[in-house]
Amino acid sequence: MQETAQRLLDEAEREAERQIAILRAVLGVLFLVLIQLTAFVVPEGAETTLRQLMAARIVAALLILVGLGAYFALTRGFGIRRLAFLTATFDALLVLSVLANNLLSDDVPGSFFFIFPGIWVVPILLAITAVRYRPRLQAWVGFLYVGGLGIVMMIGGPVPIGERAEILSRLVLGFGVPPNLIRLSMIAAAAFILVLVARRGRRLLERAVAETSMRMELTRFLPGELAPVITDPELAELGRGKRQKVAIAFVDMRDSAGWAERMEAEAFAGFMTGFRGLVSQAAAETGGIVDKFIGDGALVLFGALRPAADDAARSLAFARRLLRLLDEWNAREGHAPPARAGIGLHQGEVFCGIVGSDERREFTVLGDAANVAARLQEATKDFSVPLLASASLLTEAGETTGWEQLAERPLRGRHAPVRLMAPRELLTPPG
Repeated sequence: MQETAQRLLDEAEREAERQIAILRAVLGVLFLVLIQLTAFVVPEGAETTLRQLMAARIVAALLILVGLGAYFALTRGFGIRRLAFLTATFDALLVLSVLANNLLSDDVPGSFFFIFPGIWVVPILLAITAVRYRPRLQAWVGFLYVGGLGIVMMIGGPVPIGERAEILSRLVLGFGVPPNLIRLSMIAAAAFILVLVARRGRRLLERAVAETSMRMELTRFLPGELAPVITDPELAELGRGKRQKVAIAFVDMRDSAGWAERMEAEAFAGFMTGFRGLVSQAAAETGGIVDKFIGDGALVLFGALRPAADDAARSLAFARRLLRLLDEWNAREGHAPPARAGIGLHQGEVFCGIVGSDERREFTVLGDAANVAARLQEATKDFSVPLLASASLLTEAGETTGWEQLAERPLRGRHAPVRLMAPRELLTPPG
């Protein structure tokens, strides 16, 4: 579940950075157009307003350049989180520096910074940061703006009431229709971006709910290890079925009918639950997948998700671990006679996939390799050994010593002979 959530968040971050880069460039162009329209109605000689407009042009141009640069960086595989931090910090420092420059160049006290239309870029940039769904980055950007504007406000100190009218008279053009239109446009842009944030959040929630619902449906017939990853796009072919090389372990509890006869029903249920728990533990510790439990047996797969060079070796490690766990269980519980199991191991190409109708489906492996593993497990009874492996699996695992060939014969349902190998330490009676 955590892997899926992280994948959704990673995808959301990549999409967010692309959208932010485009938004930044589009907003920069829009601001340039509004600034130019405002410049047409500014009377000659209004030096303060003209300087403010020039500063606004610089901010808009830099927004466009940063947006284009960020988009280019994304196409080159630049780190998303580092890019988000750099661009968000640059935006804040840009706005604050231009605002401070306006105050100083126009000899306006810092407490009058809200008069400048450029201050309304701040809610836009805060809204853009929210698109990223990164609380720490949002807090950092908020700290930059609040702290920076606090410093700007303290520039020049407090202004006596009697002097405020004279200062405002020099800024009267800042309250006309064009500057107010710029302010309104910026508020509208901030509102639009927040709508985008809400829409993206809704879509992410819908995707999470859809994938969770799909996974809950899949858990009805898939092994627990497969359900969390079957929705991964890279593993989509597993849902359609595919042929691949898999190491297979068939496990069978010996004399389960006798245990059922000797034990009360409730005790036998606990006994079988304990046995299945050992199989699951051994599989988990060696990277196997318990495809299914079949009565008193189990089918364990290695390489069903992504084939690896050590699949055969891990299947051997599973068998040895399960036999050790059985010995420990017998000693701990005092089973008399001791609980025993037979294990057959083989590796080969099989069909892996989901079969069945909508009403009854299951994940399974089909093919000659699965049949060989099953017949090897049956043959453990003939030779009174707990473990048999095919010679080909031992070759794949790189185990050339410590095994003895018990027979080379066709297995039930097959014509080609198979070399049946058993570990020597299990052939020598204790003592």
